[in-house]
Amino acid sequence: MERLLFRLSWPTVRELVPGAIDTVLLPVGTIEAHGSACLGTDVVIPEMIAEGIADRVNALIAPSINYGVTKSLYRYSGTGAVRASTLEAYFHDVLESMANTGFRNVVVMNGHGGNNSALKKVAYEFHRERKTKIAVIHWWELCGDLTREFFGHVGGHGGTDETALVEAIDPNLAGADSYDADHAFWYRPGADVYPVPGTILLYKENEGYPEFDVKKAGEYRGKVVDAVGQFVELVIDRWRKYDT
Repeated sequence: MERLLFRLSWPTVRELVPGAIDTVLLPVGTIEAHGSACLGTDVVIPEMIAEGIADRVNALIAPSINYGVTKSLYRYSGTGAVRASTLEAYFHDVLESMANTGFRNVVVMNGHGGNNSALKKVAYEFHRERKTKIAVIHWWELCGDLTREFFGHVGGHGGTDETALVEAIDPNLAGADSYDADHAFWYRPGADVYPVPGTILLYKENEGYPEFDVKKAGEYRGKVVDAVGQFVELVIDRWRKYDT
């Protein structure tokens, strides 16, 4: 069946929600430099995960929120940003729309670390106000152990894990032909730099560089989608069991 909310008519949604479908997936990201990978890396990944788990958790997929809180990479060409307060207000209104449509469960699929605080704050406030159940998933954190086991190290911004998922979606979006290892920067705590001097951010020295292995990327994609799907399925099942 069609899972993309914006492709359905309002009478169809009225028939489906909440009787047949009570869960909506909302991808959130930003438009930001990611080494040789596409500017929309933080959007296409959560969209891909949402599409991969929608049938499993019987959910519709809401249109993505494409712009988020971008700070240290803001000056790189094509990168966009909104203030945290803007994202919070917009995100809250979108959640209100989801609740008013009749969705009882909202699963936010976040693709950008700069959004974490704003999404967490609004999600908690929304739950208290509306009693709607909500989960905010930061896929790279949820799958951190999986990534370390699969690649032998953690990923990084525009690094191994993100670039692999983009490559699995469409190799052209990963930009292997334009990759330059000099775009990588070992990001260490203890300094705030604007703009950060690199668009691939490594969180451990010499670890996290993109690999550009299409077959391996596809395997990693399958593992990520399965892991996130398993977790979301568990959360929704528990919500329904305890009816909280």
